[in-house]
Amino acid sequence: MHAKKILSAALTAALLLSGTCTTYLPQTTSYAKQKDSIHFSTGLGYYESMGFKSTQISSLKVPKGCGAELCSKDSKENGTLAVSDPKTAKIQAMHQNMGWIIYGLKTGKARLNYKDGTKSGSLDLEVLPELKLKALKKSVKVKNGKLSLTVKYQNNSDTDIVIEGADINSAHILFAGEKEPSKEETELAPERWIEKKTTIPAGKTKSITFTCQAEKSGKVQKFDYPSVYFKYHGVYFSIIINNSSLKNHVTSYHGTMPLSEYRK
Repeated sequence: MHAKKILSAALTAALLLSGTCTTYLPQTTSYAKQKDSIHFSTGLGYYESMGFKSTQISSLKVPKGCGAELCSKDSKENGTLAVSDPKTAKIQAMHQNMGWIIYGLKTGKARLNYKDGTKSGSLDLEVLPELKLKALKKSVKVKNGKLSLTVKYQNNSDTDIVIEGADINSAHILFAGEKEPSKEETELAPERWIEKKTTIPAGKTKSITFTCQAEKSGKVQKFDYPSVYFKYHGVYFSIIINNSSLKNHVTSYHGTMPLSEYRK
């Protein structure tokens, strides 16, 4: 997301709550309807003043079994957030009044309602079918000044998934002789999105190669799976896809914004 800085304390809080790695996930902002007196933000949009990107959307959507961060700079310590149907989703508060994580429990629609004295706000919530996307294997090579990261994905979801690109920096590519970066350096690394639009049909597997100019040369000694930006059930998400289930993982929700527009 264009060299933005990730707030270490906020990420640590999210990791402790979710048990998953959400580092490098792009951040977007969602707003309640105009008649409401409170604005909602997804991801770490609470820190919008520090460079996090914002975009107005009309609702929050999350796959069944996954979570999405929800915050509001209008909220106070005594503010409360409730879901109209507790069987559809559950709410987990983040520490220090930084926001909430909304977990999808079953497919369906509900409302998220916020109350804080005279302030109130609500947001449409939809829990989508379970996102069953895994990365089966990965490889990387550097040749003729180009770096290529190839990942084989398996889509066992109920619909096609369109992957639009990957954040190459989130793969933490480490060349021979390089020192392992500290946790803080990893969290503060800027995003570097490589666009590559590929459709993975439901029930199919497909390998995708993300290629960019190599900033270094030599033998790669270590690398991880990257965060990918993709379209699922008509809306966009980004998350690090690895070889484990996505249940309880926290995604970044981007509404109807494609990667090409998001990168502007």
